[in-house]
Amino acid sequence: MKAALTFLLMLFRLNLFAQVRTDETKVTVNEATGDTLYTSSVIVSDSEDITPRSNMLIINPLKFFLFYNISYFGKIADDIAVGAGFQAPTIVGMGGIGFNAELRYYPSGKNLRGFYIAPNISYNHLTVDDDSVDPFSVGLLVGWQWFPGDQFAIGLGIGMDYYTGSAKDHDGDFHNFSGKVPALRFDIGYAW
Repeated sequence: MKAALTFLLMLFRLNLFAQVRTDETKVTVNEATGDTLYTSSVIVSDSEDITPRSNMLIINPLKFFLFYNISYFGKIADDIAVGAGFQAPTIVGMGGIGFNAELRYYPSGKNLRGFYIAPNISYNHLTVDDDSVDPFSVGLLVGWQWFPGDQFAIGLGIGMDYYTGSAKDHDGDFHNFSGKVPALRFDIGYAW
């Protein structure tokens, strides 16, 4: 968890302080005297991605170990986006479907990019043979969203989820599907 936080902070630093360096050399010749004047300069400027994005479709490849997943996020204010998604188990012999919802707050007011805080909820209906469970979770993530290309989105988040529901009533395959679980998210997707 500490390594993930360090990685997140490094990415935050790289994206927050993006600068562009331009080296320039100017040659001026005085036509009357024939004197040549060389002037060199270095121009350093800050750059920021200001491409407006209102929609984003993402997947979390880390989650594919347990669930196929896809989520959609839409801008509702300059500092708030709302997302919803669905998921289905990838584990052989397990069936079911799940839904999730998330609200992302961007303190900088730059929607769908930069640092965010995200409370979230999810509901799953999972089955193995004749056994089924309906876990519900609430969680909180902190993360960073950036765009290395115009529409290509990458995100990283860490947090904690708390699972509850009928999972506590089972002693079979689902007996450990309850309580606090650390959350690590790595999203890739498309934004427009």
